[in-house]
Amino acid sequence: MSASITVNEIDWSPILKQLQCVGEQGLPTYPGDLKTALIHHARLSGHPKAEIAYQLANDIAHLTTHCDPEIVYWFSRLLSLIETP
Repeated sequence: MSASITVNEIDWSPILKQLQCVGEQGLPTYPGDLKTALIHHARLSGHPKAEIAYQLANDIAHLTTHCDPEIVYWFSRLLSLIETP
């Protein structure tokens, strides 16, 4: 993946490039703690609403494929609702 994927002025391609298919599972997964990676990448560590945004992204993704790329997508979209300093 060579193109950048920017939402809310954040390039999400570094996270997406780390997704990989493992075993017979057809959907790519993040090889670590996705929640921590997303919150850190968005520079929201310690923000009181960062974990809530992640959980909401996870809940929305659960309605369809519930895969890590979809969680990244929804998290990136929900960030516009969080006020940052």
